[in-house]
Amino acid sequence: MKKILLLSLLLTVLLFNAQININIGSTGVGTVPISSFFSYSYVHQIYPKQEINANAAGNITGLTFYLDSSASITDSSNWTVYLGHTSKTAFTSGTDWIPVSQLTQVFAGSVVNNNGKVQVSFTVPFSYNNTDNLVVAAKENSQSIDINNFDEAFHVYQHLPYSTLYYKGDKMIVDPASPPGGIRADYKSAMTISGLIPRGTPACPFIIYPLNNNQSVPLSPNVGWFPVSGANSYRVSIGTSPGSINIVNQQVVTNPNFSPSVPLSPGTDYYLKVTSVSAGAESSGCTEITFKTVPPVPVNDACSGALSVTAFPYTYTQNDAISATNNAGNINVCADAMNDGSWFKLVGDGSQYIIKVSMPAGSAFDPQIGVYSGNCNNLVCVNTVDNGGVGTAETMTITTTMGSEYFVNVGSYEESTDVAEDTFTISITKL
Repeated sequence: MKKILLLSLLLTVLLFNAQININIGSTGVGTVPISSFFSYSYVHQIYPKQEINANAAGNITGLTFYLDSSASITDSSNWTVYLGHTSKTAFTSGTDWIPVSQLTQVFAGSVVNNNGKVQVSFTVPFSYNNTDNLVVAAKENSQSIDINNFDEAFHVYQHLPYSTLYYKGDKMIVDPASPPGGIRADYKSAMTISGLIPRGTPACPFIIYPLNNNQSVPLSPNVGWFPVSGANSYRVSIGTSPGSINIVNQQVVTNPNFSPSVPLSPGTDYYLKVTSVSAGAESSGCTEITFKTVPPVPVNDACSGALSVTAFPYTYTQNDAISATNNAGNINVCADAMNDGSWFKLVGDGSQYIIKVSMPAGSAFDPQIGVYSGNCNNLVCVNTVDNGGVGTAETMTITTTMGSEYFVNVGSYEESTDVAEDTFTISITKL
């Protein structure tokens, strides 16, 4: 009798532990796992293996979704649920549905709000391989809608960009074999996965910023990551070589963000690792990322350090422009003021010169060219040009006077605020 009782207790403990809770305390609402505010909906959500954090492959026997206990889903209760495996971490467009042929239907029927929970139990378990990411897909087939305080009823949490794809409408039940175009979102359902046993350590955080291999990261970066379900603190390490902790050594923080107390060095490669801690257990196997800080301030950051242009045609690529400072402030010598960016100078000989500034493809830099005579302590406006927008080249032609010195400033077009410059190429051609 005692053995039977002990066996029963053991099975009860195993069943209780065979569930994984993912951000079940979240209270925001969204269009997942279905839309309660539209007649029909079809939703795909991607839960990365790292986030699920199961200790091994296993059978998923059901899902639980969360909402306010008072929320109505009476007219949003006819569900069909599918699960699947995928290597995707995000949807690339509004039509990037995972083919229904790659999904397994695990439920079809009615659901109810049972004191703030919607439990979906599977007749046949889904075998999760614990190698791929998990797709949770659901469609709602009722014609009517439910009216709740916040339109949609189900609780969600913020996560990886475009990790959800949904369609909602009032015209027709969606055919999963040919779904219409949908909308991507960066939130997912707060959810319990039944049947899987969680690892004994919490999940590794997903670092939001900086991303792996980011360049030109500020010297005092605001390192950020998504909160880990169940974690009560995090540990941050930063070093200047793989696996090192010579800059920040396992610093404990309670919020999912961190900024070094001492600015990092410019133009330096750093290695960052963030782990999560729950009940004294620390996540293991977390991936280290690398990033590089902004370069040092350019030598031609100020007018007094302007690069001399003596041979033509002249071409120079300013790769460190992002570190240019605004020095004493915006330059308002000309009627069209601009940022103090990077400087060049030439001595006039009575000829005309074409000055052109261009950016690499995809650049978000919107430059202005300013040309001045006189000296750095007493600039006189010659001309400025800002005809284009973001990523658009600017061109100016000047006529010089023999022996006069001309200063060329390439900076952001803003007249009164300091906005960072970015990589550009300047060419100066003598006519």
